[in-house]
Amino acid sequence: MPLNPNSDAAIRVFHMAHRFLNEFGIKWLPVPYADIIFAKHDWHLKYVDQLAYEIGESEKYVLDHVMRSKDGLAMYDPQKQQYDIVLNADNDVPKTRMRWTAIHEIGHIYLGHLDSQRKRITSCSLTREEYDQFEFEADIFAGEVLASKWIMRQIDIVDEYDIATICGISDDAALSRYKKATEDYSYTPVNAVLTIKNFGEYLKNVTICCELTEMDDFARFAFANRVTPKLAKPKHPALRKLGSCPYCGNERGQSVSSNFCVACGSALKNQLAITGRCDHVNHEHAAHCEQCGNRVYRIKQGFVLEDFETNEN
Repeated sequence: MPLNPNSDAAIRVFHMAHRFLNEFGIKWLPVPYADIIFAKHDWHLKYVDQLAYEIGESEKYVLDHVMRSKDGLAMYDPQKQQYDIVLNADNDVPKTRMRWTAIHEIGHIYLGHLDSQRKRITSCSLTREEYDQFEFEADIFAGEVLASKWIMRQIDIVDEYDIATICGISDDAALSRYKKATEDYSYTPVNAVLTIKNFGEYLKNVTICCELTEMDDFARFAFANRVTPKLAKPKHPALRKLGSCPYCGNERGQSVSSNFCVACGSALKNQLAITGRCDHVNHEHAAHCEQCGNRVYRIKQGFVLEDFETNEN
């Protein structure tokens, strides 16, 4: 079978990767590989030192004779019906590489590469053709799960370094994904449409009341919305809609409980003054924070909130 990114096998892996994203409820980046493994009762995450202790051998022995790799290995025990994902957590192994390796090994399991006959994927246990094909498929799987080209196309990425920052993968892996994300496509596959929908909260635009320096590497994706000019004189209460700003007429992105107009920044309650930053998440079109009155920055929600369910305001 040719190692062709447009082959039937590669297309199957692409669809399996998106099925995996949906099945495991993955809707945020970077992908949490440990959480995925722990969610399966028959998948176990182990590190080299743990496996070495279990079999009574040195870590070097595990790397050289069990894993035959410096990165990781997926193994299947047919008697226990258990899959072990073994990772090298040595200080010399970057976290970005560990993330890729973990999803690569998960790919071997999810794609059905392991069974009672193939208990591990190593070059010495398979023919060269089989080994190359399985590695090829697991790499396609890892790339599409960790940095789906369809999600990357929803983000204003400029180069591979953006992908490396967003997805937590190496620069080399990110370059490969950047090339995929910037290819021409005549249509969006149905399963990719579902993936994009599932990432809706991550991709949603919001405005955050914080300093640009607090956004670290994501500051490049932030910008400030325009401030709405004030009216010549405040609107009379009889002419205003409930919750609208009397100074500029804005009705969007604020409520009767707002302290400041999100459009022009005017204080909506007596004796209010702009205070320090409050980290409040505002409407995507806000120019000012409705709570403290400071200027806010528009950015994708996933770039500034680690976990939407625990950080949503």
